[in-house]
Amino acid sequence: MAILANQTIYLGASFSPFFMLMCMADLCKYKIKMPYQIVMMLFGGFLVLLTSTIGKFDWYYKEINFVIKNEIREITKVYGPLHVIYPIYLILIVVVCVAMIVKAIRTKKDVSYATSTLLLFASGINIFVYIFEKLSHLPFSILPISYLITQVFIIILLNRISMYDVSFISAGSLAENYAFGFVIFDKKGRYLGCDEAAKQWFPEIKELRIEQKIEGTTDFLKQILIWINDEENNKLSVQSDTKSEDKRLVLKRDEYYIEMSLSVVKEKKNKTIYCIYLRDDTQQQQYTKLVEQYNEDLEKAVDRKTKKLKTIQNDITISMASIVENRDNNTGGHIARTSDIIEIFIKHLRDEKVACDISTEMAECIIKAAPLHDLGKIAIPDIILNKPGKFTEAEYDKMKTHAAKGAVIVAGILKNSEDEMFKNIAINIAHFHHEKWDGNGYPDNLKGEEIPFEARVMALADVFDALVSKRIYKESYSYDTAFKIIEESCGTHFDPMLCKEFLDCRNELEALYDAYED
Repeated sequence: MAILANQTIYLGASFSPFFMLMCMADLCKYKIKMPYQIVMMLFGGFLVLLTSTIGKFDWYYKEINFVIKNEIREITKVYGPLHVIYPIYLILIVVVCVAMIVKAIRTKKDVSYATSTLLLFASGINIFVYIFEKLSHLPFSILPISYLITQVFIIILLNRISMYDVSFISAGSLAENYAFGFVIFDKKGRYLGCDEAAKQWFPEIKELRIEQKIEGTTDFLKQILIWINDEENNKLSVQSDTKSEDKRLVLKRDEYYIEMSLSVVKEKKNKTIYCIYLRDDTQQQQYTKLVEQYNEDLEKAVDRKTKKLKTIQNDITISMASIVENRDNNTGGHIARTSDIIEIFIKHLRDEKVACDISTEMAECIIKAAPLHDLGKIAIPDIILNKPGKFTEAEYDKMKTHAAKGAVIVAGILKNSEDEMFKNIAINIAHFHHEKWDGNGYPDNLKGEEIPFEARVMALADVFDALVSKRIYKESYSYDTAFKIIEESCGTHFDPMLCKEFLDCRNELEALYDAYED
């Protein structure tokens, strides 16, 4: 019985250090790979088998005797050659635990110091008691108490560790509030489980048994079978990488609108598990219906409010351009000033009949589209856009992409616009306002009249404002210097005819900028 009791102790002694190590890894956010876990479990089993040889073979204990000392019965042991395995195993576990804690405390902020300390203390209890028992030669073993304390620590700490699992807590909270649900199936369409929210929304699930192959008896179950069959057919026929999360559908059940979506939650060694995620979409659907009703009412009022809608469109255009400008610390107020310059310049061209083909509609479109010329800067990183000094060649190349990107963005924004003239003018201004008359501009190196008229007009306004405005990398130039630079660039940077007319607008432009300063 004494030998049996001694062997029983090793049941805890062989596995509790491993369980402690797993708790430690979980807390410290380390993942022990499955092969290592299996090796450690097998090693624990090996220790149990080894200790079962006590009294039969001399591998673990060479000799074991039952004696009476001071009227106390005890067993005396002479250790065999394999006995050294256990203390080495225990020490290694403690060393690994300590190393994990120290590294986690130094490198990971989401690890609790208090819990780490408790785990460290718990991992040291067994080895301390083991050493103490060997040195003190007690007539009885206190290791069972040590292992009991360790197990209590494990239970407490597992509870504590679970408090730090934010995803688990949040998922539990959502499930309790019936905001989200899920149903799980395998690739053969067999039911594997669900949560309470799923049962509430789709009562037919209650009739299913675990591993029962479902049949399409309801719209919900039919849709699941369709999705699973689609996924499996894709894999078998074309080895497709179809994204399961793109499979979404909204079903109405009683007063609920439930959005269902398919996702592959596990796929390894031909074992696939499909999860049908469910979300209460009732409020969103009600909101959508309200929006649809609002759109219908809005369409009925379009004919009566055409003028007002154009005003709103202009305001939105300015607002969008302002969003981009607010990111650019270099160009505060640039869009407002260039729009005013364009308005002055277009009026001058029409009054002087220099470009007699500028219709009233075209003039309005150019003025309205001007604020969109730098919309492509939304795609430029802040570190380049707001750089106070001179660009490197790579940075300048990146900055130059804003013209082509701006054209794409403007085209996307206006794709549903029925005003084709405004759409084309806005795209051309965004795309070509950095082209030069001599062909040395960007992004397409157009030259001469290959450059759209509205872009040639925009180029003059854009450069003039850049010259006379203060930027974080330069002071503003005087009017004399700015107009001299414009004049010297006639025929190279700018359309010579438009450039001459722009210079004739000097008095109005100076008055405009003086008013800004006031």
